Amino acid sequence: MPGISPTGGSSGMDVDGLVNKLVTAERLPVETRLARQEAKLQADISALGSFRGALAEFQTSVKGLRESNELHKIAAKSSNDDVVEVSANHDAQDGDYQLEVVQLARAQRLTSTVFDSDLEPMGNGKLTVQFGRFNPQTRQFESNPKSSTQTLEINDSNNSLRGIAAAINQANLGAHASIINDGNGYRLVISALASGEHNQLRIIADDADGNNNDNAGLSRFSYDLTRGDTVGQNLSETVHAKNAVIMLDGIEISSDSNEVENAIQGVTLKLKDTTNSDTVRISTRFDGSAVKESVQGFVKAFNELNTVMQSVAGVDPKTKQAGPLAGDATIRGIVDQIRRVNGSSFGGINKNLVSLASIGIDIQRDGSLTVDDSKLAKAINDNFDEVTHLFSRTGSSTDPLVKFLTANDNSTMGSYALRVSQLPTHGYYLGASSGDLDAYTLDGEKNSFIIKVDGVTSGPIVMPAKEYPDGKTIAAELTRQINGDNSLKRSGAAVTVRYVADQLVIESAKRGSQSQVDIIAADADIRGLGIDPAEGIAGTDIAGTLGNEPAEGSGNRLTGRKAAYGLQVEVLGGKTGDRGEVVFSRGVAEQLSAVLDDYLSNQGIIATRNKGYDTRIKDIGGQRDQMERHLAATQQRLLKQYSSLDALMGKMRDTSDNLANSLAKLPGTR
Repeated sequence: MPGISPTGGSSGMDVDGLVNKLVTAERLPVETRLARQEAKLQADISALGSFRGALAEFQTSVKGLRESNELHKIAAKSSNDDVVEVSANHDAQDGDYQLEVVQLARAQRLTSTVFDSDLEPMGNGKLTVQFGRFNPQTRQFESNPKSSTQTLEINDSNNSLRGIAAAINQANLGAHASIINDGNGYRLVISALASGEHNQLRIIADDADGNNNDNAGLSRFSYDLTRGDTVGQNLSETVHAKNAVIMLDGIEISSDSNEVENAIQGVTLKLKDTTNSDTVRISTRFDGSAVKESVQGFVKAFNELNTVMQSVAGVDPKTKQAGPLAGDATIRGIVDQIRRVNGSSFGGINKNLVSLASIGIDIQRDGSLTVDDSKLAKAINDNFDEVTHLFSRTGSSTDPLVKFLTANDNSTMGSYALRVSQLPTHGYYLGASSGDLDAYTLDGEKNSFIIKVDGVTSGPIVMPAKEYPDGKTIAAELTRQINGDNSLKRSGAAVTVRYVADQLVIESAKRGSQSQVDIIAADADIRGLGIDPAEGIAGTDIAGTLGNEPAEGSGNRLTGRKAAYGLQVEVLGGKTGDRGEVVFSRGVAEQLSAVLDDYLSNQGIIATRNKGYDTRIKDIGGQRDQMERHLAATQQRLLKQYSSLDALMGKMRDTSDNLANSLAKLPGTR
């Protein structure tokens, strides 16, 4: 800072140097104190960051043990991956199988005749596209209930080969259209996207020229095998739809797709080639080594966390040097809580493995963990369910026909007795006695009806006009037509129709009080089947107790109350009465995951501590700014004071010099 130049004389005093030394003397102790505080805070922040990183690594290891499905891994192998690849989920069981691939599934492909141009008009009208299976015995087209019927409008804007192909592709109806120039001209090729016999194409033309059966206009793109002659079959089948056929341990299995699921429970077979006369060996085995690796990873991650904790919050036994956060209650509280969880008892859940020590995980004097590999392997191989209970959030049932579904965050760990007092029933509609339905004919004019299934109303359902040989055939066709309705399919509603004692019974696939089948409207010929507009009989919900307390029943599911609050099981079958025990566990990994999520969240205690450190560092910066402002004012004040003193001393010196000169001139002074 520049000095203040005094008016008048000067004593020669170094005002700037003197003031700077005074200001520096005042600055030094404050700056030293603030620097020491900031260095301590930075060390604490670094230590807390290291601890947080170790917690995050530990959290990752915990997640691999939290879900029981992640623990129960199945290793699936194929002796020939070029023929069939195999994968398995947690539902698969140990087993060995012999597989032959007789035939691969194929998707149907249709091709038009040759045209001179792909831009010239082909005719106007409508093309209706269906998927299903042509039955050569009945010469009927059986619609695939999983697919919907769609109608395409063809007009002047899209009536070329290009336009028709674009209309098919834009409709997303389950087929792909393309145009091929084979050297002789342009062909429209329509390929089903899904393979299998039940995904064959039926294309019906509604030609604007008034003739749907000739080989002109839009009729040239029809393909309908239900006609007895070749009329309406103007597209050619170049690839025939086929199901995949395999022989699994001597049993023939057919599949629409080359990915065959659950022919073996929990196993997916991806067929790639036929085996000819060879056999592929399939094996599935529980992969205990994967579980062992996960548990070992958990122990390793905890020990790394323990090491970091000792370095940042402990005291080195050799050097007696304390870590930056030594004695920190937050760090100690976190580690102590983790250790308490690791030492949890599962005596009320498991009969044999009641703690981590039961599977060979022991706590050492320094807080670290050790694992006895042989003891762990034996526990996994001999009692895997109980190992799962030790680590995961999981539930199980001693009854194979009772499936544990879920629990909520307030559910209590424990073992609960299950008793079923009433099994659920399907809602159904019972038709009137129709007498003998042999050779029953629907003429095509009064053969539609509307049905409500599980509260969802269908659109008009039309039974195909033809002669039906018997009631069983009528029931099968009713099942197909009802389940093919778009409204019912979107809601997941479905039925099964049976012909019993001269009566048609339409039964909902769903069970419980929300299951019901009503006939809303019916034409005369449908009424002739004994199907009249009327309400059906609602199903009943399951009833029973869980943990000796009445449970809430819905369909075939029971939800516990009171002690068993939030536990939900599904009864797949069986009988009424005692149905064993339902076990729910929040294993060590599940409990630790909740603890770590809380600590590591953006609002958790560690984030709060970091914010506190940031605030304190900003406060130190504020103190420095305040100190600089104070010292600047002090420097100005001192400069002013010492400059005035310097000027005064200069004047006094000048006065002294003048007096000395005057005295020297007096007589007698020489």
